[in-house]
Formats: sequence, structure tokens, C-alpha cells
Amino acid sequence: MSENPVNNFSKNLRKLFGIKTTGNNSLKSFEFILLSALFFLLLIFAYSNHFHNPFHFDDDHTIVSNQSIRTIKNIPNFFTDATTTSSLPANQSYRPGLTTLNTIDYWIGGEEMPNPFYFHLSIFISFVLLGIFLFMMIYKIFNMSVEHKWNKYFALFATGFFMLHTANAETINYIIQRAESFSTLMVILSFVIYMYFPLWRKYYLYVIPMIIGFFVKEPALMFAPLLFIFILLFEKMISLKDSLSIEGRKSLKTLLTLVPALIAGVLLFYLSQKMTSSTWDPGGGRGWVGKLIYLQTQTFVVVHYFTNFLFPFNLSADTDWTLINSITDERVIIGTCFIIALLIIAFITSKKQITRPISFGILWFFIALLPTSSIFPFSEVLNDHRAFFPYIGLCIALVWSVAIFLMKFSEWGFIKKPVEFCLLIGISILVLHSVGVRTRNKVWSSGENLWYDVTIKSPNNPRGLMNYGNVLMAQAKWDDALSYFNRAKQIWPQYSYIYVNIGVLYGATNNPTEAENNFKYALQLNPLNPGSYFYYANWLKRQGRIAEAKKLLSDGLKISPNSVELLNLGKELATVVENNSQQIISGNTSTLDQAIIKASNNPSPENYLKLSEEFFISGKFEKCIEAAQEALKINSKYDLAYNNICAAYNAIKEWDKAIEAGEKGLKINANNGLIKGHIAIAKQGKGQK
Repeated sequence: MSENPVNNFSKNLRKLFGIKTTGNNSLKSFEFILLSALFFLLLIFAYSNHFHNPFHFDDDHTIVSNQSIRTIKNIPNFFTDATTTSSLPANQSYRPGLTTLNTIDYWIGGEEMPNPFYFHLSIFISFVLLGIFLFMMIYKIFNMSVEHKWNKYFALFATGFFMLHTANAETINYIIQRAESFSTLMVILSFVIYMYFPLWRKYYLYVIPMIIGFFVKEPALMFAPLLFIFILLFEKMISLKDSLSIEGRKSLKTLLTLVPALIAGVLLFYLSQKMTSSTWDPGGGRGWVGKLIYLQTQTFVVVHYFTNFLFPFNLSADTDWTLINSITDERVIIGTCFIIALLIIAFITSKKQITRPISFGILWFFIALLPTSSIFPFSEVLNDHRAFFPYIGLCIALVWSVAIFLMKFSEWGFIKKPVEFCLLIGISILVLHSVGVRTRNKVWSSGENLWYDVTIKSPNNPRGLMNYGNVLMAQAKWDDALSYFNRAKQIWPQYSYIYVNIGVLYGATNNPTEAENNFKYALQLNPLNPGSYFYYANWLKRQGRIAEAKKLLSDGLKISPNSVELLNLGKELATVVENNSQQIISGNTSTLDQAIIKASNNPSPENYLKLSEEFFISGKFEKCIEAAQEALKINSKYDLAYNNICAAYNAIKEWDKAIEAGEKGLKINANNGLIKGHIAIAKQGKGQK
């Protein structure tokens, strides 16, 4: 049998540097270190051009515009108040660990505005740690299948393939999707602790990383079913077929080690449901989606994820896939057949010990996809970053399939050419993927590159069209921008952000009537969108309509008190003097003092309402309630006064009183969207006690 080509190469390299070989084991260790270093250098090369890529998309409302992350002292609040996750009420899910990571990186940056470099650096470091622990896990799995001298090389390649896979570049570039990479890191760490420290199992320490991962993103709970499959296939040596037999079911009773993970998973899932803000909208404003329709759509989405794993040529940051409404649609049929075929392969390969990593990898792929590709509807039919966690399973299955082929060739005595060929092909694949990663990094290097790429690959995505329109508007290409906005509006006419941006465009091109009409329509479509309040109020400020701007600002802060944009606009408006005939005193007097004087000289419901709003902006919430109550003494049917009372009680966490005030306001005006939003916040807050 001829020598391994890596062995020959490493010998020559050692001679070149004058390094003496002390034995075969030393040589093998050197060649393994050499390959590991090569893969690490490829990883550095692949991601070296991404560290200064800007914030994009959901990064805005979770990081850039989220006041909550601006002080590290807020971290304890993240675990009791889901509204701190985002300045956008519809996106306030319960992920306190994610907000904590963002806060730490903001604090490390030490700048007033978040610096993406520190976020990217932190994410990349955790990504490297993920690779180290992933190698340890895969190596253990391969050895439990069959011990072979090449297993560490197979495990190294499987790890390198995952780390350098082009499709995973989105997860690493898209800063808020650190939730995917970090929660995956915690799942892998749980496996490593379970595998390598069996004496710790009696203390259930392997569950701790899973719990930490859950607080960053919920799919970390999939560790429990994955551990079940691992124990079934590799520790109990039970195939999927045998697990269905009577003897197999008896053996399953020994899987008591899963109980802590399962209990923790159930409790954490319940906690997530209770703590998530009631304003959270997984439908993204598109309305309720049927679970069956979403599920049947996901059958073909799985095919997309699988083909992207093999051929990642059509990656899009925001796809234009839509729901498949008919179960007889050919895409549903193809997807269903594909899933069944993969499951059959998993069933067959679970029978023999040597092929069980293939079965485990396929089942990992499906189990990891369950949170987003089953009966839980999301606004986007698919996101390429959702496949980050599941792709680990496909890497295990694919690489071990090749490994079995190579081991068989070794037994037949035809080892030289297959190994040299596969080594060359393997390294070439990793190099090509590293180039692919760099290419995707360039796409994420600016909003213009990213959203133009989306319009090309997902031309029917209204959000992509709108965001590229924003890029063109920033370049003063008004007609082109309006064209993209109108295309987006035709696809999704109920998308409030489109009308906000059209309003901004008309405001910049001196068309005040159209600007205001679009701002108002955006508010009508979605009264819980803080962006509508900010841009409308900012436009009113430029029009010199300061009183209206402050009223709108007050309403916006009640919806999103952590919005950096609204808070900064409030500071600007506080310094503005109203130079009109209604001005009572000189500009040296604060707007709060002006409101006090107005209410004192003319105690009308409107003036008391204005006074209550000024108290709210000043953070004097009890005074806000008192002023609104004075307005109600004059006009008991004033629903806007109840709106202010409800918002103020929310601010001081008097949830029951907030609900009581809000319900009184709805009895007067059942269509008051602001009150409905405040009641929802109060009910969510009450559930946190």
C-alpha cells in the first residue's frame, strides 16, 4: 500500500524547515495540525472582508434604534421585559440572551452609536469556538460508528465544510442572526459535555448550555430530541426499525437521561410563550397564516435548503417565496416525496453501526428544521439563515458517506489514487466555498449591494424592492425610487413601511399634500409601527408644525418607549420654540411650562390633554395621569385622556390600572388603535409578574 499523500507532503515540509520526525504518530499529528491550520487560514481568508460590514434589516430595531442596549445596567431587565428586545412592538419576542450579547458588544465598542466591527468580531470568535466543539462532537460520533485512523481527518473536513459553506455566510454577516450561530454553539457544547464528561451526567451539567442557548434563540431546545436520537443509535445500538419493536420499546425505558433536558425544554418553552410581548406578530403584518398551508409549503422549502447545501448559487437575503395554497401543487408533491425518500434512507442506514452517522445526520437536519419548517407559521416562508443549524446534520451525513467509500477502497487495496483524488477535490471544494463566502460578504458590505442583489434574485419581494428604493432615494434618484416603491406597493398594498417611505420621498420633493396623505395612511395601516410616528413627526417639525409633531411624538413613545429615533427627536423638539400667534410666552420658557400656563388660563380638555402629554415626555407619569383626569372631569367621553392614562400606568408598571383605563377608553371609542396597543402591552406586562 502506498503512503498517504498528506504524509509525503508533511515530510517534505518538515525537511524544509529542519524538523525531525520522531515516529509515525508524530508525523500523523503534524499532518493533522497542518491540515487544521490550512482550514483555519481558509476561514480567516473567507471572512477577512466582513468585519466592517454595516447593520442591516432587523439590526435596526434590535440594535441601532433600541435604547435598551445603550446601558449594561439594563441586562437584568431583559429577562423580565420582552419589550426591551426591540424598539418595534411587532418584533418583541423573548430573547434576553440575544439582547444581552448585543448590549455587551455595544458596551465594548464604547461609542454613542453601535459600531458593527465589535459585533462582527464577537460573532466570529464564537463561530470559531463552534468549529472547535463541532469537530469534537463529529469525531466522537465517527469513532462510535467505527474506529478508523482517518476518522479525525473525516471529522476535520466535515467541520471545515460547515464552517466554510457559502450558505452560512448570511448567518455570520447578518448581525442579529448571531442568535442562530450562538444557540447552535450552545447545542454543540451540550453534546460535547455529554460525550466527553460522562461523570458529569449525574449532575445534568450538559443541559446548562442548552438553557443558555434557549435565551438566545428557541431552537436550542431541539437538543433534547437530538440527544434522544444519539443515545438511541450510538449508545443503545438500536436501529429505527428495532425501536418500534417490543424489545426496542423496553430498551427505550432506559433513556431516563433525557428527562432533565425534556423537562427543561418544556418549562423554557412555556416561559417563552408567557414572556413574549403580546404585540409580537410572527406574521409580519400579513395576517394569520393557516398551519396546514404553511406546513405544506415547507415541504418544498426543505428541497430548497437541501439543494442550496449542495449548490449554493441562488442565495438571497430576503426571498420572494409565497405560500403554496393547494396540497396537490406539484411542488408539495415533490417536496413530500423528497422528505419521504430522505427518511427512508435514514431508516435504512440506522440498521448498521457503520452507517448510523448518515442516519443521525439526516434526522438532525429534519429535527433542527422543526421550529421554522413545521406548523409554526412565520411571515417569511423561508430564510437561508434558518438552515445554519440543520446543515450540521447534512455535513455529517455527506462526509461520512464519502468516508465509507474511502474506507472500502482502502480494504480493496486501491487506496493511492482515491485518497489523492479525494484530498485534492476536498481542499478544492473548501477553497471554492471560501471564495463564495467572500463574494457573499461583498454583497452584505452595503445596503445598496444587498438590496440590489435581493431585487435580482427575489424580484417579487416587496420589502426588497422598497429597501432598494430607499437606497435610490438617499442618492436623490427620486423617480427611480418611486418606481421601486410603487412596484412594492402593487405586491403588498397593506405594507405600512412603503407608505412611510413614499411620504418621505414626497416630503423631500416638496409635495406636502402627498407626503402627509401617505404618512397618515401608514399610521392607519399599522398604528403600532414606531417608524410611522417618527418620520411623520420629523416631517411636521420641518414644516414648522411643532405642536402636531410633539403630539405625534408622544403617541409614538407610548408605543415604543425604547426607540432611539423617537427619543432623539423628542430632544430636538424640546429645544424648538413655536414662533406663531399661539405662542404665550418667550422661547426661554419650557414647553412643559407653556402647557401648564395654557391649562391654567384655559382649563379645556384639550389643554389638559396637552399638559398630560408634556408630563409623559418629561417622565412625570403620575402628573400625566392627574392632568388626563382633569380633562375627563370636563369631558368624561374623552377617549384620548384614557389613552394617556393607560400609557402612563404602563410606564410605571401598574398593569391592572392601565388595563382598566384602556378598557374605559375603548367603551367610548372601540376603534382607538393606540389604546388597543397599550392594553396589549399591559396584559403582556402583567403576565411577567
